Amino acid sequence: MSLFSCPTIETQTDRITLSDPCLISDLHLNTEVSAHAAFFSRFLNEVADKHKELVILGDFFDYWVGDDAWDSAASILEPLKQFALSHALFIMHGNRDFMMGKRLAKRLGATLLSDPTTAQIGNKKVLLSHGDIWCINDQDYQKVRRKVRSFWWQWMVLRLPLSKRLDIAHNARARSKVSKVKKDALLMDVDNSTVKNECLRLGCDLVIHGHTHRPGVYPIDEKLSRFVLPDWDFRASNAYRGGYLTFSDTKPELCRFS
Repeated sequence: MSLFSCPTIETQTDRITLSDPCLISDLHLNTEVSAHAAFFSRFLNEVADKHKELVILGDFFDYWVGDDAWDSAASILEPLKQFALSHALFIMHGNRDFMMGKRLAKRLGATLLSDPTTAQIGNKKVLLSHGDIWCINDQDYQKVRRKVRSFWWQWMVLRLPLSKRLDIAHNARARSKVSKVKKDALLMDVDNSTVKNECLRLGCDLVIHGHTHRPGVYPIDEKLSRFVLPDWDFRASNAYRGGYLTFSDTKPELCRFS
């Protein structure tokens, strides 16, 4: 680990060009559940393989504590690494896996995206984000987000032993579940006016994000819409609820499986 390694400053670009992408987010893959890895490998082979690029817009993992945790997640990462040998792979930080860094990206053969990122897809300029950056009504969350994305916080945490970081992640997930139950739904959604202003500033035609677990198409105004990616939910040993987004003649299409 480099002395100054810090995921928050290791994103590689905020502008990409895509020709035939498949976009996913909020998979919440857990390396402790073998069925998660099996289903994701099936998704790579049966769905993502049909497209030229795979774009993961955050929360790929339920938590990620540092790039030295590769071995604990090898059942998920090795198939993705093989996939990236023949496809372009892009990954963005989520609110659960913001500790993904350049070592992971390099080993995967992926590009680590800034949040937000603009993507040129045919004649459309698309704004890509995990989405949590736009949940401005939840001020408590935004304070925590700024803290854990800071250079010094990440630098210090990555100096802790891997086992200690895993304990911290488990405890944080438990507290997060309790907190979500108590919060109003409005606090946990993105702010439309904030998204609109970002679209206008960057000259984008539409928005794609995850995070909110409210998949669908939502109008921003009479011209702009935001597409919310489906979150994945493990139901049984061989069943998932979730989905992805693709483009047909530059028209975005939400696809679901259950």
